[in-house]
Amino acid sequence: MLKNFENGYNVSGSSAIARGEKNDCVVRAVANACDVNYTQAHKYVAATFDRQPGKGVTGFNLIMKMNNEMRFEEVGQLDLFGGSTTRKVKHIGDSPKQGGTLKNPKYKHKPVAYTVKTFAQKFNKGNFILSVSGHALAVKDGHVVDNNNYQVDGYRRTVESAYQVS
Repeated sequence: MLKNFENGYNVSGSSAIARGEKNDCVVRAVANACDVNYTQAHKYVAATFDRQPGKGVTGFNLIMKMNNEMRFEEVGQLDLFGGSTTRKVKHIGDSPKQGGTLKNPKYKHKPVAYTVKTFAQKFNKGNFILSVSGHALAVKDGHVVDNNNYQVDGYRRTVESAYQVS
């Protein structure tokens, strides 16, 4: 069991949108990594990735690589004047199987990708969004923030692409 694990569903809070959603791993990864609420992340992902309610995101890595910032509009009753929050995004790299340079330096005999666990250990300062096969998650200061069902064996998944958020 992964000891540095946090439940990614905690970001939902009292969001009415979150209660009716499924296939929203990108929304939760963005909300957790960018320190914004679920509703802000939901609006951003819908606009940027053309995500439909209840559907997953297609073309995540392609679109993320083209963006160097994320802008979240303020929502809620307390924000009388509007405004936005901006986060910078930097593409860290892709796995060796995808022709990338994001490889685990512990292996010298051939290029080997990071697993979620080894990535969290190596990149233990800052916020990151990781894409793994068919899924996205966040790593915050070395803590894996993901769905509860991945707490036991999810740390073994291979990191396909990584993005640093600041």
